[in-house]
Amino acid sequence: MDMLIDASGFPFGRDLDYESADEVERLDLMKAEAWAFVDGDSPIPVADTVLAFGIAPMIGLFLARFMPGGKPEDAERWVVVGDLPPMHFETDDTPTPALALRLYCAIAQDWADNVLAGRDLSDSYPIEVEPTREYAEMLLSRVAFIRRKLIPLAEPRAGRPGVS
Repeated sequence: MDMLIDASGFPFGRDLDYESADEVERLDLMKAEAWAFVDGDSPIPVADTVLAFGIAPMIGLFLARFMPGGKPEDAERWVVVGDLPPMHFETDDTPTPALALRLYCAIAQDWADNVLAGRDLSDSYPIEVEPTREYAEMLLSRVAFIRRKLIPLAEPRAGRPGVS
């Protein structure tokens, strides 16, 4: 990846209240959770996490930026936390919050589909819950909600960075 994600327009989201004291406090807690989650899994320390999209305590999408010293392609990662399995992944093919949420859904659906089909999970993202039908169905329900209700809120609007 040659260019870092342009976070100057974050957080994305239409009609979301990012200014109420309660919402800001809950998003700050999610930011700390995202920081701890990705920092504990990375050989390079996190330099910053930037809120890209969030509805606390349901979901928080953050852009984690790492201290210099790693490979250029490892300079940043998307981090998702909230009332769903946490996950972090590369930004290479997902330069916007909406695309990052779509990728989160695809990765989560892969895990759930494999659980429901009784397939091996060694090639799936390591989701830290028991691979049961109940958890897979709960995850698929959350994925459907994210796709239907939240991704449209995370779509960039005219005049925002990354929009032509």
